[in-house]
Amino acid sequence: MQNKPVHHPKKRARRQKDALPRLLILLLAAILAFGAGYYFGQKNGAAQRRRASGILIVNEQNPLSADYVPDELVNLYEMRHSFRLSRADIYLTYSAYLAAQEMFAAAEAENVNGFTITSGYRSYQRQAEVYAESKPGYAQKPGCSEHQTGLCFDVTAENTGGFENTPQYAWLRKNAHKYGFIQRYPADKASVTGISYEPWHYRFVGVDAATEIYKNNLTLEEYLK
Repeated sequence: MQNKPVHHPKKRARRQKDALPRLLILLLAAILAFGAGYYFGQKNGAAQRRRASGILIVNEQNPLSADYVPDELVNLYEMRHSFRLSRADIYLTYSAYLAAQEMFAAAEAENVNGFTITSGYRSYQRQAEVYAESKPGYAQKPGCSEHQTGLCFDVTAENTGGFENTPQYAWLRKNAHKYGFIQRYPADKASVTGISYEPWHYRFVGVDAATEIYKNNLTLEEYLK
């Protein structure tokens, strides 16, 4: 006759008691891993999505190389345009030109006209010349200027005592994001961008990004952070 195994309640209770701390440790590790994954996933995932959107940021921390030249530059003088030009040799990328043309045509349809683009694409070499000719703090170092991207322009209006005091500026501040442009260097964000207030400088980033930046009062640095 086989002897039935003898169960010891004390040993079973001890095994259960020993297993409890291990379960707590595993549970705590899972919670920490989930929290860390969520935090870094949110942070890095957002940055990855924005990088995937093709938004290029240029500043002293993110300079362009001396040989960087954007694709599909077009001469604005040779293209159909609903804005004025201060000279005949101003270039933008084709995508930025199309958005600018649509934007200024919309302004004209609302009887806001007289915009004059004064600057667009600027090569590394040309920026070096501008930097050398400018007073300290008035121009970016070569490689650090957004003008090298071909995605931005400087604009003004005739007979103004300051572009920020014009109807043209007021229209751009209200509507530029609808066409993918942002005012790149706002008055209250110099500590973030590293650049003093430039009401005339507009950068093409696409409608989705421009709308989020506008609605949340962000700079491009803050948006891509």
